[in-house]
Amino acid sequence: MARRAGSNSSIGGDILRAVAIALFIISLAVVFVLYFRPLYYLDINLFHLDTACGKDAATVRRNYDVLCDYLFVWNRGNLVLPDFPMSEGGRIHFADCKVIFDIVQVMCAATGIITIIGALRRKHTARCLRIAGILTILIPAALGLLAAFRWDYLFTTFHTIMFRNNYWLFDPRTDPVILILPDQFFFQCAVVIFVIVSGGGILCLVKAHRKRARRRRR
Repeated sequence: MARRAGSNSSIGGDILRAVAIALFIISLAVVFVLYFRPLYYLDINLFHLDTACGKDAATVRRNYDVLCDYLFVWNRGNLVLPDFPMSEGGRIHFADCKVIFDIVQVMCAATGIITIIGALRRKHTARCLRIAGILTILIPAALGLLAAFRWDYLFTTFHTIMFRNNYWLFDPRTDPVILILPDQFFFQCAVVIFVIVSGGGILCLVKAHRKRARRRRR
């Protein structure tokens, strides 16, 4: 009985560590997209965002930088865009977005620490990495297929679930900032997140395979 309990505990530990690894990879991908501003800078010219809002590219870039700075977890100030007016509904929506991004950034830091400690203590068994890889690949794969064929539906459903109001339905007349945040940009972000997460899942599976191979050779 003692042996069986120990085995179950080991399986439980592997599952918990696998979940931590999967959450770390997913949250890291989201944080990377938030911090990687060159992607948006390229889109200013690609989607002619300066023309869409009637301002020059430098102004568009400056306001996007202010928005990104606001979403960083350590920023506790209010959002004030230098060149775009905002309605009260717009401010509430961005405040709601900040709460979500704050949670993701804290999750990234916490699960990152757990993952690093597990790696240093060699707690990541082949089974743990295999579970992490499967979780990390299946979740974005399902969402990726849905995004590829029904992006509008996924985008709308995500906002309906994540937000308690309809303030995310921006009116360009009262919140012209929406003119520099097109759906195409968010689709690109989703693709980048999908690639990073899938790559992390594949890496976990490769490491799991190598660990099993080394064990068999022994």
